[in-house]
Amino acid sequence: MSNEDGLKEDGITNEQLEEKIPQQLRYACVYWVNHLKIANVEDADLMNGLKKFVDEHILHWLEVLSLIGKLDSAHRAIRVALILLKSTSSDLHQLLSDTLRFIPKFYEVIDRSALHTYYSALHFTPTDSLLYRRYIKEAAHSVCDIEGGPEKWNALVANQSHEEYVSVIKFSLDSTLFVSCSRHGGSVYLWDIRGIDACSPSEREEATGVTELVLSRDCSRLACGFSDGTVELWETSPTKRRIASHHAHKEPVCALEFGPDAGLFASGSDDGTIKLWNGGDGSLRGTLSAPSG
Repeated sequence: MSNEDGLKEDGITNEQLEEKIPQQLRYACVYWVNHLKIANVEDADLMNGLKKFVDEHILHWLEVLSLIGKLDSAHRAIRVALILLKSTSSDLHQLLSDTLRFIPKFYEVIDRSALHTYYSALHFTPTDSLLYRRYIKEAAHSVCDIEGGPEKWNALVANQSHEEYVSVIKFSLDSTLFVSCSRHGGSVYLWDIRGIDACSPSEREEATGVTELVLSRDCSRLACGFSDGTVELWETSPTKRRIASHHAHKEPVCALEFGPDAGLFASGSDDGTIKLWNGGDGSLRGTLSAPSG
């Protein structure tokens, strides 16, 4: 049952939802990590508060984000929090790491129905994970009872292959993600070294070779260039959707690069043209050509 259907069945109006999840709570759920970035992460009280939030409310947070239509902000928030943490051996770090895997694994079902965070997603979470052990009690009321589920997160990065010639591999700046592509088969894969499921954002009906690709610094965008001159912009997390595709150049794309804030990216081609693109919606900003002579 979707969020909309569930609220309607329970007789909960938009006004009542606004009352239960007021604007200040919505703001906190979406933007807390922005404040964490500029705070003193050495402050013991701050870290204790973050630990309490992750220990007791991380799934409640995902539930609220689903209900207000902002679940797409969760993945970035957890990634930023992990980068800011000094200790990588604490329960806090492990719970955040598990959550980072939990979000893309069950994104579609949670985005559609907040309560399926507990009704289904939690039941299919690896039983050896700290997230499962800490939160499975939240699903005690569920009618779903699963046995024989996975014990550990999949580490698909270790055993997946293109089944064809791999021509380009590029890492994110924090070395947690990389993209790989086949120059001949037209497939592009996004990998997470910590075990998030691999995905193939680009499988084109008329396969043409991938000639260049690049990740934005925050890993939220992936730009791909193809041998037929096409340029594509993809959102990499959490939905892994294609934002735009343009047959932009007359010759193969030979260079791609994002600006520091991913607001712009540029593509260069064997035809001698450089095109400047909007990093948000993939729209063309302009075309440059090197002067002759």
